[in-house]
Amino acid sequence: MKMNGKKVWRVILFVIGILGMLDTVIVSAFVNGMDLGVILPSVIGVACIAWSFKPLYEKYLHRINPTLRRITYWGFLLFLFFFIIVEGCIILGGTFIKHADVKPDYILVLGTGINVDGSPTLTLEKRLQWGIDYAKQHPDAYIVVSGGQGKNEPMPEAHAMAKYLVDRGINSERIIIEDKSTSTMENFKYTKELIDVDRKIAFVTNDFHVFRSTMLARRNGLNAYGYGTSTPGMVLINCYLREFFAMVKSFLFDHP
Repeated sequence: MKMNGKKVWRVILFVIGILGMLDTVIVSAFVNGMDLGVILPSVIGVACIAWSFKPLYEKYLHRINPTLRRITYWGFLLFLFFFIIVEGCIILGGTFIKHADVKPDYILVLGTGINVDGSPTLTLEKRLQWGIDYAKQHPDAYIVVSGGQGKNEPMPEAHAMAKYLVDRGINSERIIIEDKSTSTMENFKYTKELIDVDRKIAFVTNDFHVFRSTMLARRNGLNAYGYGTSTPGMVLINCYLREFFAMVKSFLFDHP
């Protein structure tokens, strides 16, 4: 028996929903604590599964006020349009790389969480490895590691980052530690207090984070440009979903 288009679509939604919930379960086993990025795939998954069973409750939907239904429908489309635009900016921001002939005075590595044993998360390790390679290309540049201590972390991220760099051959005298920040805005805010703000700064983060970081660096009056390293595939979807909401929050509220 062949399925019609609507049935196929419902099956697809159901499968997407299951995958979203599995994503949360799997990723939560590899990250330190639950955050919005970990939870969002499950939220979307539950919504997809609920929508796949729409025929079971569709008759009740018709009892809802038509005006309210239209507002909900167009509100969702407006949100979806806005989501696509913002995610497009985030993706394009991660692909923009400055020319290599720009010589930095400071290389700023932005923190993004450590494990309970003090080791970097996969996402942070990507940043640190890129920072090490870039530091070798610019031996006269100072390296700023920026990140405070989260509630599930055994130490400030910056201390763990500095240890990681030293263990891999970076001279400790080159490292400047900023260990108070708890957000991207604060990464730049508190770094300003430790460096000469008139010098050139190259900040290192993941590709999904470059666009927002560039905006916040400019708001802090820094002469900074960003390099985005790849994001581990395991948390790729989670990071881009979370970044949408972080981008909206930063645009509206993160001001000096």
